[in-house]
Amino acid sequence: MSLKPEFEDLIISIFENAPYGIISFKSIRDERDKIIDFECLFINPKAEKVTGIPSSEMIGNTLLNTMPGNKEAGLFDAYCKVVETREPVSFKKHYEGEHFDNWFEIHASALADGLTVSFLDISEHERAIRKAKASEVRYEQLFQESIDAIFITNNELLFLETNDAMLKTFGYVRAVMRSLTFKSLFLNEEDFIRFNKEFYKNDRVEEFEAELLLSNGKTGICLINIVELSQTEEGLRLYQGIIKDITRKKMSERELIWAEKLSMTGKIARSIAHEVRNPLTNLSLALEQLKDEIPAEVKEADLYIDIIERNSKRIGNLITELLESSKPKSLKLTKSLLNEVVEDTLGLVKDRLKLQGMTLEEDYDPSIPLIPLDSDQMKTALVNLFVNAIEAMKPGKGVLSIKTYLEDGTIFLQVADNGIGISDENINSLFEPFFTAKTGGMGLGLTAVQNIIKSHMGQISASSVVGEGTVFQISFSVD
Repeated sequence: MSLKPEFEDLIISIFENAPYGIISFKSIRDERDKIIDFECLFINPKAEKVTGIPSSEMIGNTLLNTMPGNKEAGLFDAYCKVVETREPVSFKKHYEGEHFDNWFEIHASALADGLTVSFLDISEHERAIRKAKASEVRYEQLFQESIDAIFITNNELLFLETNDAMLKTFGYVRAVMRSLTFKSLFLNEEDFIRFNKEFYKNDRVEEFEAELLLSNGKTGICLINIVELSQTEEGLRLYQGIIKDITRKKMSERELIWAEKLSMTGKIARSIAHEVRNPLTNLSLALEQLKDEIPAEVKEADLYIDIIERNSKRIGNLITELLESSKPKSLKLTKSLLNEVVEDTLGLVKDRLKLQGMTLEEDYDPSIPLIPLDSDQMKTALVNLFVNAIEAMKPGKGVLSIKTYLEDGTIFLQVADNGIGISDENINSLFEPFFTAKTGGMGLGLTAVQNIIKSHMGQISASSVVGEGTVFQISFSVD
């Protein structure tokens, strides 16, 4: 059946003006009726432009003669299957051959003993997609390999994704981390309230410092940054946050401040010793002379002489204590067991515990190795801590708890009491020279303790809850 001329013109117009390439082929078969090539019957202008082959060279010629790359690309076999099965196919294909290095979207359908192939060059679109995917892979790599903790959250601060550094920093597995809220990481609720206000006011938070909770109950000082990342098609706003653990940096800053304060204390101590000891020596010599000159019958003089002698000695002892607390300790180190040193030191205060009707709880880790210690100096520091703990507790109700343990290559010693506790405003000043809450105290005891611990390359910290008690924690790295 032939078409009317106007319909033929319409069909030809459609083919010639189509935005995609169209080529029609007739099968070429061998004596066994196997397709060995395809003869081109028709090619539209778009196909000529894409292939770079004019219709005069294409029509009447064969597919494999004009575009042999079809064989290697697997297109020839696909076309043979379409003719034999009469089932159309559509697929995307990267064609690299002749002068091509392009991506095509191809549709092929059977037509008599041949087929019609239509194709669209989608190289630009495909490369854009692949570039986006490559960027996504690079971003994912940066996300996962960052040494800083990174997370993705929604505007309700629920964790949607976390990187490996985040899991390592906080000690959670990914499934558990996703079940947490950002609020649950904050040690102090007041810090989260301030963070939340800034987040909802500015839609971002920059350089926010807070103490965050780790899975093992410990805390870390962290810097938090969070910015809007994108918005999903459903309108969900996503945010990316970065958490930097600055605990070591803060500790280093505190170490530097402590060293400066200790240096200043030493200067003050030496100045006081120089200015006070000379007149104090003269006073003592004058007192001895006075004692020789006062007649024996003046009995009232003994009382006043005794007062002057006792207070002169007290002033001298205070100056000595001040000098000792501020200068670096000269240590005589020997390989020792911390557990034994602690037990020996407790023997010095057990009588006081017994007289006060207090309980002693001891828990020693037997796996703790030998470490370099000056046992006498360490005992001096521990006695100070034990006595402070005893004085902070009520007679008959006090419990002094001593615990040692080994964790991640670090030895820990905890000295805990259930005494009156230390307020938040005082806890940060606890080890500073001349700070004391005791009546008549000089505030040098804990300064000396810290000096001894640091001379052993150790660390000491304190935590407390008013009305519940205080915990001092000492740590030493195992070489």
